[in-house]
Amino acid sequence: MKKLILIKIGGSSITDTSREGIAKPEVIRRLAEEVGQAGKNTNVILGHGSGSFGHIIGKKYAVQKGLINEKSREGAALTQNIAAQLHRIVINEFCLKGINALSFPPSAGAITRNRRITDWNLSAMQAALECGFLPVTCGDVVMDSQLGATIISTEEALRYIAEKLKPHKVILGGDIDGVFTANPKTTKDARLIKEINSKNIEEALKGAGESTKVDVTGGMKTKLEYAYEIARSCHTVCQIVNIDVPGRLRSAMMNDEVTGTTIRL
Repeated sequence: MKKLILIKIGGSSITDTSREGIAKPEVIRRLAEEVGQAGKNTNVILGHGSGSFGHIIGKKYAVQKGLINEKSREGAALTQNIAAQLHRIVINEFCLKGINALSFPPSAGAITRNRRITDWNLSAMQAALECGFLPVTCGDVVMDSQLGATIISTEEALRYIAEKLKPHKVILGGDIDGVFTANPKTTKDARLIKEINSKNIEEALKGAGESTKVDVTGGMKTKLEYAYEIARSCHTVCQIVNIDVPGRLRSAMMNDEVTGTTIRL
């Protein structure tokens, strides 16, 4: 049986975060090429963030807080719709590169309780893997048994998938080299933490900050929390790498030596 790799491509890498609803198709095509080159002998499930598509309008309506006022349903619908537009762009670019990508958005079947997935039938996704397809999921608006409706991150979707399917490796790709002792975009002497485990996780979480961009699902601290939970519960290796660097995602998939942060037990 082929080993399974879960990959997240961050919204900050595939969209222009300064302008609402602007994708970077050339970046998506490059990442599709890297996945195609490195994924020939593995099964891959891909998740992507929403970037300037879902986060800006999601923040405007506070969709992550649930159905809190008379505008909440409108906000949830608009956020889900624009997130789906980016999802189709990603699927389209992968298909154009000869990768047989199939869509599996959480909104089609996942139920959460306070933003944590409690039920999601993954049998169709598993069947797609067995038939040689690339399942693609994303951050999305989902129905929530406590909040009514809310936004979940790509990391939450991948956490649930990892819990059920036990991947060999999880790669979280964004626009930064990994976890630093402080935000490297605002702190000159911030140092990259190459490995995080049970001995230094608390210290690493203190240094990891919130996103400097519009992000309703959290910044690096949230990503690290998810990565460590996945590593601990699934006994797998997680890597946080900078996919803005050409070839970095491909190398991480092939277990080459790459700049980044590795999270393990």
